[in-house]
Amino acid sequence: MKQVLQNFKTGELKVEEVPAPIIRPGFVLVRNHYSLISTGTEGGTFKLGQMSLLGKARARPEQVKKVMKVVRTEGVMTAYQAAMRSLDMPVAFGYCCAGEVIEVGSGIDDLRLADLVACGGAGYANHAEVVAVPRNLCVQIPQGVDLRYASFTTLGSIAMQSVRVADVRLGENVVVIGLGLVGLITAQLLNAAGCKVFGIDVNPGRVQFALKHHFCRDAATRDAGNLQALVTSFSGGYGADAVIITAATPNNDPIILAGELARYKAKVIVVGRTEMTAPRETYLFKELELRTSLAYGPGTGDPTYEEQGHDYPIGYVRWTENRNMAAFLDLLATDKLQLEPLVTHQFEIEQAAEAFALVTGQTPEPSIAVVLSYPKLQKPEAAPERIKLHSTNGSYVKQPSSVVRVGVIGAGSHAINAIIPTLTNLSDIQLTGIASATGVRAKALGSKYNFAYCTADAQDILNDPQTDCVFILSRHDTHVSLTVAALEAGKHVFVEKPLAMTETELKQVFQAQRKTGLNVVVGFNRRYAALAKKLKFFFANRVQPISVTYRANVGYRPPQHWLHDPQQGGGVIIGEACHFIDFCHWLIGAPPTQVAAFMLNGADQGVINQDNVHLTLAFADGSLATVTYLSVGDASFSRERIEVVGEGGLGILEDFRSLLFARNGLKRGKRNWITQDKGFAGEIGEFIDSVRNHQPYPIPFEEYVLSTLATLESLNAIQFNQLRPIELERLVN
Repeated sequence: MKQVLQNFKTGELKVEEVPAPIIRPGFVLVRNHYSLISTGTEGGTFKLGQMSLLGKARARPEQVKKVMKVVRTEGVMTAYQAAMRSLDMPVAFGYCCAGEVIEVGSGIDDLRLADLVACGGAGYANHAEVVAVPRNLCVQIPQGVDLRYASFTTLGSIAMQSVRVADVRLGENVVVIGLGLVGLITAQLLNAAGCKVFGIDVNPGRVQFALKHHFCRDAATRDAGNLQALVTSFSGGYGADAVIITAATPNNDPIILAGELARYKAKVIVVGRTEMTAPRETYLFKELELRTSLAYGPGTGDPTYEEQGHDYPIGYVRWTENRNMAAFLDLLATDKLQLEPLVTHQFEIEQAAEAFALVTGQTPEPSIAVVLSYPKLQKPEAAPERIKLHSTNGSYVKQPSSVVRVGVIGAGSHAINAIIPTLTNLSDIQLTGIASATGVRAKALGSKYNFAYCTADAQDILNDPQTDCVFILSRHDTHVSLTVAALEAGKHVFVEKPLAMTETELKQVFQAQRKTGLNVVVGFNRRYAALAKKLKFFFANRVQPISVTYRANVGYRPPQHWLHDPQQGGGVIIGEACHFIDFCHWLIGAPPTQVAAFMLNGADQGVINQDNVHLTLAFADGSLATVTYLSVGDASFSRERIEVVGEGGLGILEDFRSLLFARNGLKRGKRNWITQDKGFAGEIGEFIDSVRNHQPYPIPFEEYVLSTLATLESLNAIQFNQLRPIELERLVN
């Protein structure tokens, strides 16, 4: 299918052929008829992509801070490479579209094939021929509503939410600052609500347009010398009851102006991208309320609402995203809004570059709403295609038996920055297929790293007879099902941590590996780091137990982060602390036998308790390991610090970049200033070699199972507040 994408490094915008998305539970597949370009949000992103690297850095200082954090903990080269790879990933545009349902996911019983729907949501309602949208972000279109106008629904919901936040009443005087697309829709909604509207814009043409079509009762340009007097007269001498700012500007001029035009105790609502520094004297002495209106309404950014489909009860939240969208469509169906005058241009999807040049001002022609149209098919079908990228015919002719054919499932940041670049540095491998849920990243990575094909369907990788092994790099909830399916398909498996999120899942994958005898490697890469190996060697041949303290200063993640989702992420203990538990298991070299765990008790003080734990593990040789997983520390300090004490020696490994030894009064150490080695190359190299040589992987699969079981029991120890045994035998029976 065709989709609009921008290369964020070069700024070039293209319409590319990418795999169509596949259906998921709680989602619908929609074949687009129209999509609307957001002049403000998408236009701003497009302009940002065309800036130089220095310009991007100046425009996004928060991203620069993230890069600098990586520099401190992982080294300059690691940070630079990660930043460049991130810029290489295409940006998908669009969040307003309308089309026809071509497939319905499980759990949805109120939509059917051929239903016409309006869709919203960044990352979902893209400028693409086919989109996969969660149920709460699509609304059935009333009969008689033109689909071209229905594609306005998302932007209309943004405007509608701003009116709701303003909480205006019949007959009130409202000023709208910014008469772009959202501002003009906002003005119409205010008219429909019985308000009197005064419009302001820097563009005289927009002011005349609003007056010509009666969107505003009165309007003026920002530079009108008597602007305050005009609004005072318009409002009968009182000033505005509410001011809604829909303008996008890098300064706080709209905020200053709003304060001057508002009456005593009025409301100022910010919708557009504007600096929100309010002059103290104006806002304080007028007792003005400064409010913000976020996107389409309640539910925005909440994964339980948007992705999992949990609605808010109407008695508690009257107007959600979905209900705002439905209300906007109802206004269209009853002819309360005029959208035809707003549609100044329409382009076919193949002409998207011309459309974006228009909305960003590169083409000097006035525009308001710019719509993209899509080809109409007589028989719409959902057909996720596998796209051929590079021919592999003739490759490795000299030594065909030494070539390992590799498929990849998942294209997240870990795949981009760690796994795939490491794979491509190996010799005698052939990259067959790569799959990602949307297909966009699969296409980008497949093209960059010479994969034979890309797809949105993981089954294409699993069913491919030309693939010897599979790297499973998708989200946590898919690991077990994909691992078992790959083993049953006769493929060796490299699966990212966690191996499983429950003991039942762990037993399932354990038995599947035993049945097939194929290699299963879990992405516990820290075992293979060069400095980690030196640390283990320092304590080799010991006869006494050792003490290991592993401090992980991981940084704060908000509660809505996907890692905290019990179904998708499993929580930070399962999703991340497993790394540190496995490292202690490997370093000590004896099976873990029991675990005790405690959380910080600071929920009332803003602490996420389960993100701040002390885990103490006992091992069969008498050794002890304490893993402190903390999100309340200073992110500028080292992320991981391992301290080992035993037999008169002490070793400290920090961020896998510096190592210090001490024994008998003698100290020595090593530090990597430029890069960080976390063991990816060694781990992946050994896995590929084991597949190539048809040999068992050097680490028995039972070790990974024990580390995972120790992780699961750590979580149980927290939940049940008791010492938990770690017993591999439970999985055998």
